[in-house]
Amino acid sequence: MSRFTSPDFLRQAGDNHVRAKPPPPVNLSSADISRLHSFHLKGKDHFAVDRELAAQADKIAPGFADLVLGERAFLQRAVRHMSVDLGITQFLQVGTGLPTPGDPHQIAQETHPEARVVYATSDPVVLTHHLALTRDGVTTTAVHAGLQDTSRLLHDPESRRLLDLNRPIGLLLTGVVSHIRDFTGAARDIATLRENLAPGSHMVLSHYCRPDPGRYGKDAQRAEQLERLFVSRLGHGHWRSQEEIATLFEGWASVPPGLLETQKWRTMPVAPPMPGSYQMPHRNRRLIIGGMGRI
Repeated sequence: MSRFTSPDFLRQAGDNHVRAKPPPPVNLSSADISRLHSFHLKGKDHFAVDRELAAQADKIAPGFADLVLGERAFLQRAVRHMSVDLGITQFLQVGTGLPTPGDPHQIAQETHPEARVVYATSDPVVLTHHLALTRDGVTTTAVHAGLQDTSRLLHDPESRRLLDLNRPIGLLLTGVVSHIRDFTGAARDIATLRENLAPGSHMVLSHYCRPDPGRYGKDAQRAEQLERLFVSRLGHGHWRSQEEIATLFEGWASVPPGLLETQKWRTMPVAPPMPGSYQMPHRNRRLIIGGMGRI
């Protein structure tokens, strides 16, 4: 398999149909980030307005899907590291997207079948999908909450039923802060979560990156153009500097190899293909970075 091929575990489940009573409202007049990702992951949950945005992003940064696939592979490697190497058995993903093969609960439960995962989202459509497709009532569930809802994330009855705050938790924040306008508020919310988690907890975070224009002028220009596009079409989608992103890790001890391009974080061989083995082409690697911290 080519390292640029999107394998099945990176793709959306296309044969399941979600029914909710009443169904959540779907706005077809504007694009949506979860549906945009569904398009890039070869899923079914997207519409013309989402595909139009995807085409515009690809015109600015050819191969924009690299960022989506690369960020997902980074998340998969991080969850496996926390599960296999660190023995963490409970996870909280904030800002989750639509259910996809290779999601955190599947990776964690490869090592620890009893591993528990709570998916948190402020999107009612995404929530409906998770409640229908991933919630089993024992090890996996979903709650309606965003990063700014720290109290609900920590104390929602459904979260508390699965997560023990007295034991280490893997906090998964891949991509979510990129879509929050209030960066200072997001940093404050992350600090609040850190203060309420047990020693031994780890956080994995990724963010769209605006490279140093003095060193990487073309990449910086593409980042600025993408941000203008996303903010105009979605109302969010921010490419920030590595120095800004590093401040989100204040209070956390850095886990090697530190904050860097997501592709370089614990890279795996491309074969055999497995969750986390996808390798981003060089063309867009500087546009997204990530890292892990621990308490």
